[in-house]
Amino acid sequence: MADKWQYWIIGTFLTAMAGSVQADSLDAQRERYQQIKQAWDNNQMATVEQLMPTLRDYPLYPYLEYRQLAQNLDQETSLAVNNFAQQHPTLPPVRSLPARFVNELARRQDWNGLLAFSPEAPKPVAARCNWYYAKWATGQQQVAYTGAQDIWLTGTSLPATCDKLFSVWQDAGQRTPITTLERIRLALKAGNTSLVNFLAKQLPADYQTIATALIDLQKDPRNVDAFARTVGPTDFTRQATIIAFTSLARQDAENARAMLPTLVRLQKMSEQEKQALDEIVVWRMMGSDTTAEQARWRDNVVMRSESTALIERRVRMALGENDRRGLNTWLARLPLEDKQKDEWQYWQADLLLEQGRKEEANGILQKLMQERGFYPMVAAQRLGVAYPLQVDKAPRPQGSLVQGTEIARVRELMFWGMDNLARSEWAYLVASKTQPEQQMLARYALDQGWWDLSVQATISGKLWNSLEERFPLAWQDQFKRYTGDKGIPQSYAMAIARQESAWNPKARSPVGASGLMQIMPATAQHTVKMFSIPGYVNSSQLFDPQTNIQIGTQYLEYVYQQFDQNRIFASAAYNAGPSRVRTWQGNSAGRLDSVAFIETIPFSETRGYVKNVLAYDAYYRHFMGQPDKIIADGEWQRRY
Repeated sequence: MADKWQYWIIGTFLTAMAGSVQADSLDAQRERYQQIKQAWDNNQMATVEQLMPTLRDYPLYPYLEYRQLAQNLDQETSLAVNNFAQQHPTLPPVRSLPARFVNELARRQDWNGLLAFSPEAPKPVAARCNWYYAKWATGQQQVAYTGAQDIWLTGTSLPATCDKLFSVWQDAGQRTPITTLERIRLALKAGNTSLVNFLAKQLPADYQTIATALIDLQKDPRNVDAFARTVGPTDFTRQATIIAFTSLARQDAENARAMLPTLVRLQKMSEQEKQALDEIVVWRMMGSDTTAEQARWRDNVVMRSESTALIERRVRMALGENDRRGLNTWLARLPLEDKQKDEWQYWQADLLLEQGRKEEANGILQKLMQERGFYPMVAAQRLGVAYPLQVDKAPRPQGSLVQGTEIARVRELMFWGMDNLARSEWAYLVASKTQPEQQMLARYALDQGWWDLSVQATISGKLWNSLEERFPLAWQDQFKRYTGDKGIPQSYAMAIARQESAWNPKARSPVGASGLMQIMPATAQHTVKMFSIPGYVNSSQLFDPQTNIQIGTQYLEYVYQQFDQNRIFASAAYNAGPSRVRTWQGNSAGRLDSVAFIETIPFSETRGYVKNVLAYDAYYRHFMGQPDKIIADGEWQRRY
């Protein structure tokens, strides 16, 4: 009896609440929003239905509507889905709604309804396959077959949804062995061995020679010689040979080089294709372990090359060997446009200074320092002058710009800690505005403490001189607290975080690095244990800014001290691992200055990472009232 009385009270309360949309406080709306979400998660749908009408004015109400629509999509009409999409065109989930409903209509086998709902082919692959199958089912076979071939020609695997489309396409005799070979070529290029083998087995009997040769080639790239002998030369076999040869060169560059004349002759390769094979080997002969004969051959190939990336790799090799003559030679080989890059302008000036041509060198450095970034800052340091930092102050936004439904939703998503969904809303909003409006939105986000959204707006709007908005002093109190007892400067720790996550506390990399400082769970566990950091239980805590900063700064301090408080080494180690940095130190053997060491880091990602962190550190020191040179005196003066 008591239970019935309790349910009657709750029901009466909910009925009263649903009777009118209340113009109540935001706090009250948030409380009911949380109640609805909890009820939904617990499958208490009566509560959801009672409370939903009371939140029509709440900014996140469209998300509740979407959840309701998506949950009942198998019962919805095209009209209802279209109306919702038109009513909320900027809502992130709406972007995938049409494709989802196309798949639902395909499940119903409502082919006419599908084409009426989606007159144009959707982009997601599964929905596109269903769309073209609908074309086939409604008598537009040739359109379906053309679409099937377009979808099928990819080097990646395709969803099972597409099988029925491919089946009718094949039954109509539209899929030819040549089409299969073209997809095999794409799969070879993508390194999709399982797909190559699968497709090779589908080739008809009169293609069995090439099918067997392709399967053998996937088992071991050393079979490339046998492949070239077995199959006659065609555009397809030449491309397959080049792709397999690339894998072989990674395993054994000298053996690959020895095969070159035979492969070129058997496959009747052009000079351009021969050069491509040569360059594949050359990339594997850029180390210090090459013989004098290999080095001569390598340099002849590079001299003939039109690949900027390859020539730049040779420039960096000359830098790493402190080969000044080679540096001059290879810089001269760069195309004119590429010689204008910051790094090569700096090293051209460096060579001129060595030749006593100070006026010419200083002219290059003075021009360079008017630009933005690592090398312009280094150019100023080389000249012994302060870098002229340009900071464009973004105007505060006009009222109408920040009073729309999108901003209201962003505000609530940030309140609930749904940062990634807020970023999606924000990106769509910023992309729809003019550059002056983007500047105002960046400023607005900064003022709200939405630091990652401020950064995102500057990237979207290419607002490179809006430095306050690009480099907000995010979580400053926490960084001050957790660097106060360490050797790492606060500005440096903040620069690392800015580079790692662009201040998104919910950032997660494909390999699992998490949070502001992108800490790997294993690194977090090891650091917590090594330094007895209390309170850490599992990796989900890495999305909490304070926990992330505490563990991240402790790990950064550990690396920083390992490398004698040198930010160049520490930054490279934070990105690529301490053992790799020690290998690079051994290779350079004290021959290089700081800038040359950075430029010769073999991983382009790590090279760019170190440059960015040093520049970002300079920006943060400027905003913290501690301006200094981009490379500290101790870092500048030592040998690497």
